[in-house]
Amino acid sequence: MDLTLLPPLDAGGRKAAKVRLALGNWTLHLAGPPAALSAVCAVLSELRVDGEVPPAVTIALSPDLRSATGAVGARTLWTLALPPSGWLGAVVGHAVATLANVLTRLLFIHAGAIAAEGQGCVIVGESGAGKTSLAASLIRAGAASMADDLVLLDPEHGTMLPVIIPLGVKAWTARAAGTLPAGREVACEGGTRYWLPDARAHAPARAAMFVFVGRGGLPRLRPLTRGAALLALGRHTSSLSRRHRLEDAFRGFARILPAARCLTIGGRHPAALAPSVLRYLRAGVAAR
Repeated sequence: MDLTLLPPLDAGGRKAAKVRLALGNWTLHLAGPPAALSAVCAVLSELRVDGEVPPAVTIALSPDLRSATGAVGARTLWTLALPPSGWLGAVVGHAVATLANVLTRLLFIHAGAIAAEGQGCVIVGESGAGKTSLAASLIRAGAASMADDLVLLDPEHGTMLPVIIPLGVKAWTARAAGTLPAGREVACEGGTRYWLPDARAHAPARAAMFVFVGRGGLPRLRPLTRGAALLALGRHTSSLSRRHRLEDAFRGFARILPAARCLTIGGRHPAALAPSVLRYLRAGVAAR
């Protein structure tokens, strides 16, 4: 990480900084108030992208932290009004979304993921459905963190790639998960704690299982056909939701899903079913 302080921006003496983050094969350039950049870097510094070389992205935060812009080269991709509380999550979310949009070979899903003994499990669900609390419970039970918010898959090899971002733990997430897995808090802003587990995956894992977390219903796991899983993926943010990638994304997921076990999980507290999820995943290990 390279950090350069710039001259004062205004009469109030507020300073800016420039940071270059080398995140595996992806380079992210950041500019803005030093304290804000420190928080962004703390959340993103463990992220690594392998498997392809996405174009470098520049994100600039305004001196008053009221807005941000994202660009590739001279082309501005987005401008975002930042809320007074929760700005960190907004910036990190847009950085991750920008990465997803510039990928050309790897597939992505807005989801979480864990790994155990080389077998990966993708956790898909709407915001607030319990993805993070389920992932936290799985890690506490012996799995390793693979991804939070963005899952990358290599369709050629049928693997998931580690994309380490801290768990975004809100108050209700902490209550649902109970005790968080061993780790450390790297940032806290807007009511969200960014928790980096000690147990983290550092190598690709086979895309062995997809778990779709729903709201309500009976607290149980149920099998899902691969066709139904593909349709379910189409209802979530993924490479399938990008028009320019629809054809190759369909082929890629159609190649990955037949070799994976697909399940749905119901109930108000999906984290309570973490032991069952882990048993399913490890049963697949034993069967191989």
